[in-house]
Amino acid sequence: SKVQLDLVRLLTTSSLFVVGDGDQSIYSWRGACPESMDTFESSFHNRRHGWEGLLGDEINNLAVSGEPLRVHTVYLMENYRSTSNIVKAAQRVIGEEGEQETERQEMKPMRGSGPSPRVLACKNGKAEASFVVKTINSMVEAGDLSQSSTVALVYRTNAQSRLLEEACVEYNLRYVIRGSSGAFYRRQEVQDCMAYLRLFYNPRDRNAWARCIKAPTKGIGPASLKEFFSYYDAIKEHYMEEGRTSPPSPMDALMSLVEGNTNSTPDPSQFMSTRSINRFVPFASDMRALIAKGFLEDTSTFLLSIVDDLKLNSHFDAISSTKDEYEDRLANVMELAKASERYKDDGPCLTDDGLNTPLASFIDDVALISELEPDKESESDGRLTANLMTIHASKGLEFDAVFLVGNEDGTIPTQKAIGQGEDSVELAEERRLCYVAMTRARTHLVMTWRREVSYFAGQSFKYRDAVRSRFLDRIVSKRENKKKRAQPSKQSSQVHQRPKSGGRLRPRTKESQSSANKRRNLHSRSSVDWSMWEPSGKKIHVLNPTIKASTQSSNKPMKKSDTPKRLRKRTGGQSNEFETRLRRAPSSRVRDKEKIGMSTRVPEPPPQIDSTTFFPVGSPVSHRFHGRGTVLEPPMGDAEFSKKMRVRVEFNGVEWDMDMD
Repeated sequence: SKVQLDLVRLLTTSSLFVVGDGDQSIYSWRGACPESMDTFESSFHNRRHGWEGLLGDEINNLAVSGEPLRVHTVYLMENYRSTSNIVKAAQRVIGEEGEQETERQEMKPMRGSGPSPRVLACKNGKAEASFVVKTINSMVEAGDLSQSSTVALVYRTNAQSRLLEEACVEYNLRYVIRGSSGAFYRRQEVQDCMAYLRLFYNPRDRNAWARCIKAPTKGIGPASLKEFFSYYDAIKEHYMEEGRTSPPSPMDALMSLVEGNTNSTPDPSQFMSTRSINRFVPFASDMRALIAKGFLEDTSTFLLSIVDDLKLNSHFDAISSTKDEYEDRLANVMELAKASERYKDDGPCLTDDGLNTPLASFIDDVALISELEPDKESESDGRLTANLMTIHASKGLEFDAVFLVGNEDGTIPTQKAIGQGEDSVELAEERRLCYVAMTRARTHLVMTWRREVSYFAGQSFKYRDAVRSRFLDRIVSKRENKKKRAQPSKQSSQVHQRPKSGGRLRPRTKESQSSANKRRNLHSRSSVDWSMWEPSGKKIHVLNPTIKASTQSSNKPMKKSDTPKRLRKRTGGQSNEFETRLRRAPSSRVRDKEKIGMSTRVPEPPPQIDSTTFFPVGSPVSHRFHGRGTVLEPPMGDAEFSKKMRVRVEFNGVEWDMDMD
């Protein structure tokens, strides 16, 4: 970070040795500055001491005797880890980063060419996880990997590990979770949600009671909980004395605090203090309302109701040290709700008999996976172990085979980074993250992306077509690129993927003419001269008497007339005629619905009415899980957006296109 660089300057008098690679800087959210290696020379070269220019004139005049400092730069270009095909692919990805003026050199792989990196599309997340695990097992059987080989399954966010863990269990691949997050079903927020589900399924589970009382905090401590169970034991003993065969559960005892006691049951005040009763009563009211919902809602909707009604979001926020950690916890909860979607068609999660319910099936499946997941790597059986980790956790490691999953826009890069614009710091760091993940591989590199991804739309999960990550556009085959570019992309039903002509294009204040031309070629999806890109290398800066001259390219701001050609062509007659024919051609999904008499036509609103009629620009809105947001201007010229009456809302700096319902 800049603060750390200033600290180093204050401590430097005559000599300093630094090693680094700006292209592997992936901690900007901690203050890391990828330009620090490039500004190193200007910070030290030809100065009398490191702190010159940092402190006042009186301190600066206390010069250190001797010659001025000289910076000598040595480039470490030999790559002994990865094969040449992997190195070249990674260089193409990072070489597209035109925002920073870094000096990139041609890397020199010291190994053979090896297998070419593979980029494959999968139907959805489950198909992706199954493909990856099956491929690993097939490579072991074919001899491409041995039992002692190292394999990594790398993903962008912790929530992506769930499907991979389930696939490893299903296809008998031993795995271990690297990093601090741990296995999916053992993460704190996931266990909190599962504790409530277990409590509704089995009200006699005292471990679930102990966890639910603390999440979120209700002012009920161990002493109050002990008093409550004393009250419950008295009720159960009373029922047994009367000869009843089915004693009540602790949930029945909790409900009695708000429903009142009959004359034949013990009085709670004999076992519980007034303070304890007052703490339990609001909790009992919330649980009674949730039980009523459980007899009407499916498992996934019921889980979301638990999170909403009990304000678990606030609890996750309270236990998170940063905003990113809170968003990560919330993503894990959404992934848990998505996992329970498989029981959506089985009816309400609670029934009168309480047996063979969808909730019971989901809890049993989770218990099976949780019991089979390994805590740590065992060295005795000699089996191949897959390492599951995020990109950040993989930094500094290397593996014989790397499977990088989720390579679609919205995941790598994240939707938040895309919303910040093409020249944003966030999007540049996402590119470096992809570069770091690719360079973890020694011999085999497989990168997969999902054609269909899910998102949470207010009350339930919906699905949208995904777009392959923009970072992979330069490493796929020319034939596939040409085929992809000939097909018009579908309008996303959740968030805008790439900048549209009606959207807000951020001005570029610092970009060379050659970089602007390359970027226009990228947006127009025309052919790109790959020889124009210069890959990066790792630098060593040494203070010694040798002087190294550096050159910088001249920068020129981008003009408004430099709008990408693909965006300007939308106004042409041929393009409009093609889009009209495209809209007239119904998809197979629409034709299937028409066969059974379902109406799929969405009535178009009158020209003078759009979503701003109901949600004025600038007005505050509140979302169930995204929180508070602000309505933005709708994109101009986007007919699909206006036709479906969507609303563009900004939540915490990220723009979302949402349905009005």
